[in-house]
Amino acid sequence: MSEPVAYVNGRLVPASQATVSVFDRGFRMGDGVFDTARTFRHRPYKLREHLARLYRSLHYIRVDPGLNPEAMETWTLQVVEHNVAFLQPQDDVWITQVVSRGPLRTAGAPTVVILTEPLPFATFARYHKVGVSLIIPGIRHTPAQSVEPRAKTVSRMNLVLAEMEVQQRDPEAWALLLDLNGNITEYTSGNFFMVRKGSLLTPFERNALSGIARETVIELAEELGIPWREADLTPYDVYNADEAFLTSTSKCILPVSRLNGIRIGQSIPGPLTKRLLDTWSARVEVDIAAQALSHLSPAE
Repeated sequence: MSEPVAYVNGRLVPASQATVSVFDRGFRMGDGVFDTARTFRHRPYKLREHLARLYRSLHYIRVDPGLNPEAMETWTLQVVEHNVAFLQPQDDVWITQVVSRGPLRTAGAPTVVILTEPLPFATFARYHKVGVSLIIPGIRHTPAQSVEPRAKTVSRMNLVLAEMEVQQRDPEAWALLLDLNGNITEYTSGNFFMVRKGSLLTPFERNALSGIARETVIELAEELGIPWREADLTPYDVYNADEAFLTSTSKCILPVSRLNGIRIGQSIPGPLTKRLLDTWSARVEVDIAAQALSHLSPAE
């Protein structure tokens, strides 16, 4: 095919023609799960870890996708292999699997979609230089008593509304959510870390998605001999942190500059943040910050 493809319910189709029924429960009710990996140098990174999380999410919502993990991986690699041929050398892609329960009112097979999208480096690259400004919205993260935050469901309305609330106050800021007890959980697209006295701290996994990027940072910290632990963290703790950063599949690590207008740390990125990012870059043989920054115009 002369354009990228997507997998839709058992076959590869041109991405521009990939469609899902308007009667699908994922579309009508947000009844489904998804997961998203990425490529480095056009090669999938930690795809099996992402697929393992996808199948944990599927088990949680009681959906059998009709594909075992090996088949899901095989189809995913076919989609990626075809689609990376359309990339420039400095580009990479998201790799996403979406599974819904299927038709709304009739018995049928689940809907399974596999697709790729170019990583939008230009939308976040500058934060490598200036850091992310975070604001805590009034909206709280969905508690595990309602929907388990470790399951990556397609229903993201609480995160969307949190983003909208924050951007009404500052269009450049991102939302950092608290739980019902006032502890930090995650930002709307990934996990949060802070540094205090040389140690790495991150919210308990019970409050947030168990991010693959989060796991990678913990692996890197252990490799570098950096102590880390999970903790209940409040805004007070972050205000007094030595540095802070965010993690996600697409962004890997982004430094944080402020929370609610209060400056965090002395430099962007902080020394430990930079050490972790440099080590991750060496592992994947890509300068992660430089790759993102290469997508900015000279004026930016």
